[in-house]
Amino acid sequence: MDIEELNKKAKSLIDETWKDSSKWHQNFNEAISLLETALDKAPNDEFSLINYGTVLCDMGNHKEATEYLRKAIDQGSENKHAFYNLGVALINCSTHESAIIHMKKAKSKQAGALTWEAYFDPMGH
Repeated sequence: MDIEELNKKAKSLIDETWKDSSKWHQNFNEAISLLETALDKAPNDEFSLINYGTVLCDMGNHKEATEYLRKAIDQGSENKHAFYNLGVALINCSTHESAIIHMKKAKSKQAGALTWEAYFDPMGH
């Protein structure tokens, strides 16, 4: 599979998980594996960085997620999901002020077709 196919498959697995939570562990683990393969092939691929960070965030690995999401942004990503998902990760492991800054920036960005929004429960973070 090429980089785009790996990201599409990972996105599909995560989408499936939100429809059938019994597949959470299996699908998230497979998505991690696919995205690690993508990053091995292209360590600076914008979509792979965002998606890997998003999966880490959804798995509760917020601090590690920030590294990948920041890297995508530092490399020039304007993807809405990079900023929003970084905000979600930060609200769970950093200051709320820093998280809000990134979430506000996300409002003016366009989402990428190969990326998705991290799960966020404002009452339960």
